[in-house]
Amino acid sequence: MALYLDTAIPAPRVSFATPRACIKSEVFDAALLIVPPVAALTAVAAVQANPGLFRALLLADLSLLGYTHVVATYTRLAFAAETFRRNRFLAFDLLLLVVVASLALVFTAGTWVVATVFLYLQWFHYMRQGHGLARMYFRASPEGQSAGSRDIVTDLLLVLVPVYAIAARSATMGGTFLDLPAKTPVLPAEAITALGLAAAVAGVMWTLRSALAFTRGTLDGMYASFVLSYVAMFLVGYIAIESADIGWLAISIWHTLQYALMVWMMSAKKQAGAEPASFIARMSPPRRMAGYVLSCIAISTAIYLVLGQLVMAMGGGMLVAVVIYLGINFHHYMVGALMWKRRRIAAA
Repeated sequence: MALYLDTAIPAPRVSFATPRACIKSEVFDAALLIVPPVAALTAVAAVQANPGLFRALLLADLSLLGYTHVVATYTRLAFAAETFRRNRFLAFDLLLLVVVASLALVFTAGTWVVATVFLYLQWFHYMRQGHGLARMYFRASPEGQSAGSRDIVTDLLLVLVPVYAIAARSATMGGTFLDLPAKTPVLPAEAITALGLAAAVAGVMWTLRSALAFTRGTLDGMYASFVLSYVAMFLVGYIAIESADIGWLAISIWHTLQYALMVWMMSAKKQAGAEPASFIARMSPPRRMAGYVLSCIAISTAIYLVLGQLVMAMGGGMLVAVVIYLGINFHHYMVGALMWKRRRIAAA
């Protein structure tokens, strides 16, 4: 892909011979693009209008989306006997190791270590998933279907904006994150400004190139719209919203809804034309998304309620319960990164 713009000589109008493909279908692609950011921004608007709603929406996000999207990982990794046997270390042994390591960190270094690591791991996790989805939209575009095609300008934008966003947030968020103590590194103001300028330059390059593609009739609207929504959510979640907690709520809802839709899509594709191998697989075929989501909500609610009660009964207290939940999320980040990269991991 050319990385320069020649505006002096009018470019001839061209059109891609290859029609746009879909990640799954036009309806699904549009839903994946529209539903997560709209839900996130609606929740933020509600909290801004009535701050008393924050805890209720946070609880809903954690219980209906956060815990559910963690469980959604396991529906692909270990919800059938065969896949559990193949993935036992990733699904179970590694989980125990990560939770124990999280507890050890808290009781040796302090709660702030886990809370701070959680903040930055989440940021990286959100960025990585968004970038992966952008690549999927790109590959579905006519230009992206060419062998070996890359979109370097967009890749730069998708990295520089989140890096600037987390740097700016780290400098202003203070000493707590979701009511837990946190210690964020603060870069010099000049460095943050430089990151912002670099992100702005990438944004200008992307905008000019997209405008030129639009005039030529070659702009893929779905792909461009996703890139815009990705940039907007990072700027809103980490910069525009003054409260770090409310900003996190926005980007968390955006991320978890995306993830739930993507896991359902992957499971549905795998089960297409095949006999379902497990209960959760029977919830994955087309037109059963509601059943899949409700099943994940029910399973996650039961697991986290039992886990919370078990910790309390053993005298662990709320801090131990929170750290265990964070440890589960750390494990989810690690396994998720491997699951989407390594084809050899057997999915349910």
